[in-house]
Amino acid sequence: MADNTKSSMSFLAHIGELRGHLVRSILSIVITSIAVAIYWDELVEHVIMAPLKSTFPTFDIFNQFGELTGFGKIYTESFDISKELTNLNPSGQITSQFFAVIVCGVIIAIPYIIFEIWRFVKPALKEAERKYAGFTIFAVSFFFVTGVLFSYYMLLPLCTQFLFTYDPFGVGNTWTLPSYIDLFVQLLLSMGVMFLMPVFVYFLTSIGILTPKFLKEYRKHAFIVVLVIAAAITPNDVYSMVLVTIPLWLLYELSVLVSNSVYKKQLKAKSNDLVKN
Repeated sequence: MADNTKSSMSFLAHIGELRGHLVRSILSIVITSIAVAIYWDELVEHVIMAPLKSTFPTFDIFNQFGELTGFGKIYTESFDISKELTNLNPSGQITSQFFAVIVCGVIIAIPYIIFEIWRFVKPALKEAERKYAGFTIFAVSFFFVTGVLFSYYMLLPLCTQFLFTYDPFGVGNTWTLPSYIDLFVQLLLSMGVMFLMPVFVYFLTSIGILTPKFLKEYRKHAFIVVLVIAAAITPNDVYSMVLVTIPLWLLYELSVLVSNSVYKKQLKAKSNDLVKN
């Protein structure tokens, strides 16, 4: 009876501790979201709507690349798709603004949220694993932010410009504000999560679920999975799918190297233990 009570109290203590970490994580999102709301006008002008304009740095870089390679400017006409957006829902602008504020707040708060997750799982880790706390927080934050930046500076502007100007039937395209905000959020968050692939592989290899041999043997199958994921997280066009497939496949190859490195360290540690024994 005493053992059951002790286990029950231990479980409740863990639940209480988890609740504290969740509360602090949510508060961090609230704080960052409030900061985003305060600077809303600047956010809309220089962040959310910026990829819809021909003045966005990505288009200038592609034009410079075209001139260097002899193809000439790729984007010759100026455009501002943001002026073409419409709203057909009475509450469309309110919900879109709220959605954008929360998502931007989450992206900014990600490093602190990861820190809180680490604090929760830290007691269950070995001393050797705790030494990599700073590296783990940095790696997760780095890959997530890199995915968001890749989506923002490459995928979002190129896809929106292509999809908006693609008009094989000659009827023109009309986009609504909520549809663009949904696309904005979908691309940024999905790519941020997908760029965490090397981190996931690192942990799965560390606990023995994955091996570099498995990743190499099923490389062809993995490519099909990458294509399916790319099709699922992008608009329904081949152009966007190719833009996503390339970095995801490079991340898979990086994950193979990460898994191989972890596996070799595990084998070395085991051999050292056998020698000591």
